Amino acid sequence: MGDLSEFTCPDEDGLGSNPTKDNIIIYKQYVQDVLDFSSQYGSDISISYTAYNILGKPSKYPDYGDFPQTFVVRTYGKWWNEAPSRPVPIMPQNFGPIISQDYIDLSFEVAVFPFSVRIYETYNPGSVVRIWAGDRCGRWEVLWEGAPQAVSTGSRVFKPRIKPINFPTKLIRLEFDQSSLDYYTELDAVLLVGTREPIPPHSPLFSSGDHINSHTITRLQDTSDTVDSHKFNITPFHKLVVQDLDRILQALEIDRMPSTSPPRLSSANIVKQTDVTRCQNGSFSILPDEVVLHILSYLDLVSLCRVSHLNAHLHRLATDPTLYTGLNLRPYWPRVNSAFLATLALRAPLLQRLDLGWCGNYGTVDVRAFTRLIDDCGKLLTHLRLDCCKFVDNVCIERITQVCRNIRELTLRNCSKIDSKGFAHLATVRTLERLDLYRTSIETQPLVNILRNSPHLKHINLGSCVKVSSMDEVAQALGEYNPHLISVDFWKTYSLTPVGVRAIAKCRKLQEVDFGWCLGVSIPGDCLSLLASSCPELRKLFMVALRGILDKDLDPFIQNCKRLEQVDLLGVRSISQEVCLRFLTKCPALRLLDVSFCDHISEADVQEWRLRFPHVSIKRSFQNENYTGIYSAY
Repeated sequence: MGDLSEFTCPDEDGLGSNPTKDNIIIYKQYVQDVLDFSSQYGSDISISYTAYNILGKPSKYPDYGDFPQTFVVRTYGKWWNEAPSRPVPIMPQNFGPIISQDYIDLSFEVAVFPFSVRIYETYNPGSVVRIWAGDRCGRWEVLWEGAPQAVSTGSRVFKPRIKPINFPTKLIRLEFDQSSLDYYTELDAVLLVGTREPIPPHSPLFSSGDHINSHTITRLQDTSDTVDSHKFNITPFHKLVVQDLDRILQALEIDRMPSTSPPRLSSANIVKQTDVTRCQNGSFSILPDEVVLHILSYLDLVSLCRVSHLNAHLHRLATDPTLYTGLNLRPYWPRVNSAFLATLALRAPLLQRLDLGWCGNYGTVDVRAFTRLIDDCGKLLTHLRLDCCKFVDNVCIERITQVCRNIRELTLRNCSKIDSKGFAHLATVRTLERLDLYRTSIETQPLVNILRNSPHLKHINLGSCVKVSSMDEVAQALGEYNPHLISVDFWKTYSLTPVGVRAIAKCRKLQEVDFGWCLGVSIPGDCLSLLASSCPELRKLFMVALRGILDKDLDPFIQNCKRLEQVDLLGVRSISQEVCLRFLTKCPALRLLDVSFCDHISEADVQEWRLRFPHVSIKRSFQNENYTGIYSAY
């Protein structure tokens, strides 16, 4: 049963409640379960920094600091978007001024009409940018959204003014944009407050203290309204995405007629030749088709759909297949379903790049609809992103490998339904250059087989692949079969040892490596020295929590890797001030240095370095002085 401890009296179901003077029963409930999330700092075989720490009452609030009992998303700031592994955006104009990077889906015990959502933030608050309510059948409504906030240091309960909805919910999604944060954000709990009966929009419940103060509200609204549209390449139609998802659904309902057939329009809406003659300077009709197509290529998907309904001429151009060679559907995840994919296929016979990230969960997209899309549009596909698509299973992977014979990029983050049989199909593809397997169930031998048959592989993410029993075997395969490797992420893969690190050193084009929490590398021997001398092009080096590393293990990187830009040494306890200073003075490209929980690095050292090296972002996290359980081994 969910934590309903804030209720003051039981109702007929035995659940607590707070009756108001009008006999309205108010339900206050903390999170009962985590249904889904896009990333977490922690590991699935541990409890520290994981999504499930958001369950129940706050455990750390009102304390402020870095606590392993909280939920932490995997990234912060701009650093991952500036790393060599950063993927090229697909149709970036589809994103609005608020671009969420992560999400978490939370389940509560009682479905209510919400009038408040309270988020307990205990470290670096300000990253929540959207709050959604869902019904687990594909229906979603925005309760609140706003730009990420610059908040003064300290814990807080974030409780923005939310809009009323016309259905009860016990599913809440939080979306995060942590790109402007200085460090990792941490959440302790979420409280949902509502009633079982609908609440009138004018009810004082929506304005009785369950909102952030008026100064913050005004600032959020101003920030949202004054975003530089040129920076984000936003068309006027994109306001539909932010303000009214129902209208987006209507806009995205593409006609099922062939693209050569114009929509039915009244004569009053059709531009006549005489009109063209009278206003030659303003009519698209007098421009060459190539020029109009170039202009239309800057529009987002919603705008293209709208333009296609203006007149016959623009319908023909706005439905031209060349405008649909790259499609990013992630911003429209609440409205993407099986029927939408079937309709979209009519406009995308030349599809080459497709991002379906976050789409199709809770049964809105089925396997049959996806495989039909691949059959219709997959022959030219080179990039396919399926991050957090829970419908993706062995059948989907088999169809991808059969049809998409030119696939170069495949991202399967959090696709939990694929097993060894499904991954075996990937070994038949020889064109892969990027493969993201974060938090999948892949095992050692299927992964080795994939690497053996991917001679062009450049980027691979193996973070939190806890079912790989021997990451050393995987590293040896990378060293032997993947000479063009540029980036590899081993985050929290505990079976990697110095044997695997020495094997990776054969990938001499390596620019990025993440050994974070690979505890088997804590006593490295000479493997790090070999890696540094073999891979002088390294730009990103993360060695979080490798506690046995000493200054002598790091000096080879300072001597050989002059292009280093990002170095994370969090929890490398025994290193000295001197080696950090050598990084700062002898690595001219350095932009990020994290020395959190390094026992010999003081706050005074960091403050002095920040003054001397203002071009470097130097991080030093901390925990509340009253908390003695220093962060866990996992």
